[in-house]
Order: sequence, then C-alpha cells, then structure tokens
Amino acid sequence: MLIEIIILVVSFAVLAGGAVCLQKVHYLLNNGKKAEATIVGNHFESTRQGGVYYPIVKFLTDKQEWITQQLSVGFKPKRAEGGKVDIIYDPDDLGNVEIDSTIMLEFLPRLLVVIGLCGVIFGVLEILDVTELLKSVH
Repeated sequence: MLIEIIILVVSFAVLAGGAVCLQKVHYLLNNGKKAEATIVGNHFESTRQGGVYYPIVKFLTDKQEWITQQLSVGFKPKRAEGGKVDIIYDPDDLGNVEIDSTIMLEFLPRLLVVIGLCGVIFGVLEILDVTELLKSVH
C-alpha cells in the first residue's frame, strides 16, 4: 500500500506542475509579446549528472526597453553566446520569459498532465486492487 500512496503523491505533484505550466503558457500565449533575444551568457548550475547551462538573454521590449533575463530552461551543452532565440514575455512581468517554441509551450506541459493523470489512474486502480500489477513487488 505504501508504494501505491507514493505513486499517487508523485503523480498528483506532476499533474499539478503540468496544470500550473499550462496556465502560465495559456496566459503568455494570450497576453505575451514576442521578441528575438540574443544569448549574452550562460549560467551553470551543477547537478548530479554534471550540470546544466541556463542561457542569459537580452531583448528589446515593445516599449523599447532592453531586458536581460536568465531563461528558466537549461541546456547541455551551453548555447553559443551571440546566438538568437525567439522568446515570448509578459509585458506586465518582464521576469516571465519563455522560449517561443511549440515543444516548450505546448507539448511539455501537456505531457506532464498526461503523465500525472496516468499515474493517478494507475495508483487508484492499484489501491482498489483492480490491476494488481504491484502485488509481486510487495
């Protein structure tokens, strides 16, 4: 029963994270402004797998203000300085900047929701002893 509860908790967390991402994306797509940004640097954050680079971009807003912002998505290897990337930003919160890509804005948030839903359904079916796939693990 403990494994099923862990599956449910993790699945609800993934589902909630996906829902929050979808809400943020929906807001950005409806209210955001698009711009071309230049990569001016990369911020390295160490991980167990070696680390990841978060691009720091500079872009011009629709009000002709230059903004420098670290993106929330990291890459390995790092992105080349001077490279261009299409972004979408919230004109009311210039810290809310995302890469303007179908994968980042639509596919990944939906994938999180689907994975979370599948986990919740699986966990509930296991608790109700409908599937009994985890019985061999106990």
